[in-house]
Amino acid sequence: MGTLGFVPKGKFAEVSITGYSCPLNCPICRGKWLKGMIPATSPDDLIRVGRKLRKEGVEGILISGGLGLDGKLPVRPFASAIRELKRMGFFISVHTGVVGRGEAELLSRAQVDLADYELILDGEAIKRAKSLPLKPEDFIRSMELLMESSIEVVPHVTVGLPGSKEEWYTEAADTIKELGISRSVVLVFVPTPGTPFESYGPPPPSRVVEAVRILSKSSKVSLGCMRPPWMKRELDTSLEGLVDRIANPHPSLGLDIVRACCSIPDRLIERFIRV
Repeated sequence: MGTLGFVPKGKFAEVSITGYSCPLNCPICRGKWLKGMIPATSPDDLIRVGRKLRKEGVEGILISGGLGLDGKLPVRPFASAIRELKRMGFFISVHTGVVGRGEAELLSRAQVDLADYELILDGEAIKRAKSLPLKPEDFIRSMELLMESSIEVVPHVTVGLPGSKEEWYTEAADTIKELGISRSVVLVFVPTPGTPFESYGPPPPSRVVEAVRILSKSSKVSLGCMRPPWMKRELDTSLEGLVDRIANPHPSLGLDIVRACCSIPDRLIERFIRV
């Protein structure tokens, strides 16, 4: 099977448990990326949204939202609701943010299938791009805790984060290999209007290709949905065959489409292809 296109519409939905609010309000986003998600700001809301989506034929849900000042997604009040979504038959992934052992075990008991995990191993980027009082070791430890709780982890590595050095991709690849992680996702920094970094240039496609080459030595690699629209044709064409999945691919590639996030396990692909 060659490179597949992944389009999370129709069978997959993205839900924000903080609505359009982000307490962290980090400099690269200011919460603007939450506006494309379905808001569900209470456990009852989440269950209602889940029932509606299930009737519409949705098979998978990504639970996301704004992070707190500690870099965590506020999942604790939603644990029972997430477990109820699982009873409805959904595949469930979560943008966890960093976690402690308590959050990892709670998500495990809620039967979360997968953690879509933002991995940053460059201290200056953590500080400058995310405004978080964290260190690279905190990001690694969170992955370990999730895996110890039997949650599959798919690290997301963003190329071109303000403040980051290129060589950190090699460290990320080494960490992914050491932990035995089977898939990673490469994202590309998008300058977002109305944020402090709106005039900050994205990385050139060649740098993205190099990051993919480095990470592909340690895991399978997906090209994720976050990348500048004007870069898609050149970048997607360059990476076809080097990655096995491209999210929201440029139509000129003519890829077969899977209606899900590009991080789902291989075994579930058929579930999200069926009409």
